[in-house]
This record gives sequence, structure tokens and C-alpha cells, in this order.
Amino acid sequence: MSTSLPSADTRLAETAAAFAQWRSRVPRASPIPAELWSRAVELARTLGVSPVARALKLDYTRLKQRMKVGVPAPAPEPPAFVELSLGVPVAPRGCTLALSDGHGRSLRIEWTGGSPGELSALAERLWEATS
Repeated sequence: MSTSLPSADTRLAETAAAFAQWRSRVPRASPIPAELWSRAVELARTLGVSPVARALKLDYTRLKQRMKVGVPAPAPEPPAFVELSLGVPVAPRGCTLALSDGHGRSLRIEWTGGSPGELSALAERLWEATS
């Protein structure tokens, strides 16, 4: 059964030619160069593992494993910074101040009285004590 390359994707045809050229120059059991693997993985991400493995005459399972290895873990989102202006008087009924950082620590203050300056100083002292 012959495998036909999709005519719409010249990158696949070029990569297949590069694999064929490499195979013609090296002994049969030679490891595939990283640059060729990289091109194959990139194509497999856009065209699918099966068609790329067939067209490039690669082992489906090895190509799929290479795809998993090459995917870096997504970087965690940096914690958002919220500036709290305490220049506005605190409501007479009180308020709740919740602080958290990117390491999972959190601090919650239920404030029912006092001035904004006292709340700021208290939050700063408590936060430093948990560090």
C-alpha cells in the first residue's frame, strides 16, 4: 500500500525528503538526529501523529512519546498585585481584608473598628510574622 503525501503541506514533503536523504547516508540502526525529530514533532502537532508517522516512516509510538517529552509545563501565572489605598475611611460597620501570595499563604482580617492606619499596620505586622 502506498502512502501519499498531502499535496497541501509542503513542509511535510520537505521533511520526508530530509529523512530520506539522511537515511540514504547512514547505517540502518543509526539514531535519528534531534533536528529531524524536532521537525517531525512540530508537524505531528499540526497534522496529527498517524499521518506524519506514515509519511516519514517513523514508529507511531516513538513519535507520540517525543511529542509528550517536548512539551514544557505551562508556567504558572504570576500572582496579581492589588494596591489597597487606605486613605479612604473604613466603613463604620467594618470590613474584611483578605491577603494572599503566590505560595499559597493567605491572611484574612475581619476589621470592625479603628482607623485605616491601624488596619495597615496590623496587616503588615501579621504578614511579616507569617513569613
